Amino acid sequence: MVRAIIFDWGRTLFDSARGALFPEAVAVVERLSRTHTLAIVSLATGDNWAERVEARRGVLRESGIERHFALALFDPADKDRLYAEALAALGVRADEVAIVDDRAARGVRWGNRHGAVTVWLRRGEFARELPGEETGQPTHTIGSLAELVGLL
Repeated sequence: MVRAIIFDWGRTLFDSARGALFPEAVAVVERLSRTHTLAIVSLATGDNWAERVEARRGVLRESGIERHFALALFDPADKDRLYAEALAALGVRADEVAIVDDRAARGVRWGNRHGAVTVWLRRGEFARELPGEETGQPTHTIGSLAELVGLL
């Protein structure tokens, strides 16, 4: 049973090309927060790391969805470590979590290796970065965040 959902940030909840949340993100987060504990685990790479993280937190506050997340963890390089930290902070096992990510090479790979439900949001920049032997196949593949509500 999925008790918690861990979202990636960029190209999953946040449309980097437009500089705003995807249109369906607020409604999906609000709906799923009624039945699941929510978290964000994401890389924040590049110069001015602290400023990039604060900008993300600002989007969460300004959009009104920050209150729906139990935690939001960002790191410049080690997303795998963040997943382990999130599980510990949320008090759940990997098999009680769904990982939602636009990249099979990151979230899907980690989730499959640890027994989580994996959801590949196949759209945008990494839609052609197909799952393979190293990542394993995602439990679910969706083309829109809105599809997530019917899955979990």
